[in-house]
Amino acid sequence: MRKVGGKAILLSLLLFSSISLTMLCSENKNLEHNLQYKNNISSQTGIVDVQSWQLNDNWMYEGYLDVGDFITSSGVSTNIEYLSGALEKTVTEIYISEIDNHSSITYKLESIGNYEANNVNLDGQNGDITVDMLTTEIIRASDMAVVSQSAIVEIVFCADVLWFCIDIDVAELNVTNSYSPALEGLDFPLSVGETWSVNYHQETEYSGASNYVDIPEDTNDENSSSWSVVSQGYSGVSYTGCSQSYNITTYNSDGEVSGYRWYCPAIKGDIKSSFTESIGFNAVHELTTYQPSNRANVIEIDIQYPLSPLDTEISAWINVTNQGFPIANQTMEFRYEIEDEIRQIVTDENGTCHLEFSTGNSTDDSISNSDFASHGIISWISNQNVIGVSSLSMDLDIHEVDLVTRNEGVTVERTRGNNTITLDSSIGFNAISGDHLVFSVPVLNRGLIDSPPTELRVDSPDGNTAFTYVPSLSSLEESRVEINWTVPENQIFGSTHLEFLVDPDENISEDGNKSNNQGIFSVYIGALPTAMLSLPSVINTLDEVVISGLSSVDPDGGNYVCEFDIETIGGGFNTILEDDCELIGGSCIISPRGEIVAEANTTMDELVLAEIDLDECRLIKENIFNFDLHRQPEDYKLLTKT
Repeated sequence: MRKVGGKAILLSLLLFSSISLTMLCSENKNLEHNLQYKNNISSQTGIVDVQSWQLNDNWMYEGYLDVGDFITSSGVSTNIEYLSGALEKTVTEIYISEIDNHSSITYKLESIGNYEANNVNLDGQNGDITVDMLTTEIIRASDMAVVSQSAIVEIVFCADVLWFCIDIDVAELNVTNSYSPALEGLDFPLSVGETWSVNYHQETEYSGASNYVDIPEDTNDENSSSWSVVSQGYSGVSYTGCSQSYNITTYNSDGEVSGYRWYCPAIKGDIKSSFTESIGFNAVHELTTYQPSNRANVIEIDIQYPLSPLDTEISAWINVTNQGFPIANQTMEFRYEIEDEIRQIVTDENGTCHLEFSTGNSTDDSISNSDFASHGIISWISNQNVIGVSSLSMDLDIHEVDLVTRNEGVTVERTRGNNTITLDSSIGFNAISGDHLVFSVPVLNRGLIDSPPTELRVDSPDGNTAFTYVPSLSSLEESRVEINWTVPENQIFGSTHLEFLVDPDENISEDGNKSNNQGIFSVYIGALPTAMLSLPSVINTLDEVVISGLSSVDPDGGNYVCEFDIETIGGGFNTILEDDCELIGGSCIISPRGEIVAEANTTMDELVLAEIDLDECRLIKENIFNFDLHRQPEDYKLLTKT
């Protein structure tokens, strides 16, 4: 039986010396977990803003390409599913380009990928296959939006011929995607619960040649995509500084998940990702090494009001240092590209340049649930290709101080045994007895000025109340309070709630909007279903077998279905879902000659049909199985003598 979000093997057995079966039970509700309160609270602050790249910044990944559906969809017979390999990404160029009618600092990010699969069958021929990819991405520095992507893909099949391997060029494919406006797959500053979408025009050009796969036609479409920061926590990939990464999930115009990335601020990029490439296959990668280039001079930008009203004059301070020491008389550019404001500036003796600028009233191309617009501010030393960047967010309703508890920003890390995962809406926020959960509750200051220190009251489902310190928060700074829970054995099944309230005594008079000070987060508490399997004690060849999971139970009363994994004679598996938890196995039609002429071979209920010539029964009975005709008693006289 299987539970949503995971599987638990009940039993595996051998049938007919050729079929093995594993049964799993699945509950229809999104259940995985259960809770118990521990009075253990900690607090941390931080903000994740856009970061700058430099020439020769380098990321190394391991991963695979899921190409099975891509190849078979072109009519090619193959057993290939995955190609394993490595991917290297490098910043190769920084330059000024025209993007969406604005002069923009731009990165060129080049990637080299090499993948292979051995013992592959391609249209009846055995051998090895390799895929080499060269990918180029053009990325706007102010917000890391993708302007275009191009890829060159070379596929070579090394066919086994006697003792030799002969290379066959399967395909060389070229694909280029151009986006207008640029795709903002990262909406800085990042925060859990933030969602945004972009409506864009996409031009895709294909070229190349192949004797195996079809080269798609060029397309010119209006599309939309959306993104959501669904969680913050451990990605499953261990790397220094990346224990708290951000899961950003991508959705297509139909609302279906089309990929995800785990963004790690410590490496200025993705520690893990899964995306569908333009030519049709899925690429999954995990970081192995991050190698930043040497940063001699460092630029930092401080904005007076990181969250600002529209059309407001505000200050910015640009600081240049070298190994922590200020750099005086440094000439550079200040660029507020959305308003086409570009200035030459020089640092003073303290390595700082102070200036004032207007925020303007330009919207951005990403429709967000968190602000009216967000734009990047850049300072650039052009002859050194050194960049500093910071985000300016603008909104229509801003208060002096505005402390917010964000239900959608709560993250949950679950530990069950030795397995720790970060929960999100796709997995379900739920628990079973014995699970240890760590809730991370955000408190955000969406005001113009620093908020006074205060406290957060937390009410647990068991009636306990705890208070924790919330430090002074600058504009758009977030404090996360971590609350530890362990699910008790006697926890009642059903939804339970964690309630929290910032500034419970309402001591902060500057808080202009107290309606968002309180939050509530729900967790479903239940239990895993128990799988029970029954089948006949005696099974004969060609018997119709009923495999039953009807005795399975779900302690929390949910509905469940049964999943049967049946090993076939060839060593493969058929997976069959049965709502009624009964499976009739081995359904087939056998001809009078003893041959299987039709059988059920899908995972669904199936009607099996075949045309049988019943006259063959008479012919076989009159000849092959005509024992009177074939008797030769003379050959066994000794056995018949009295």
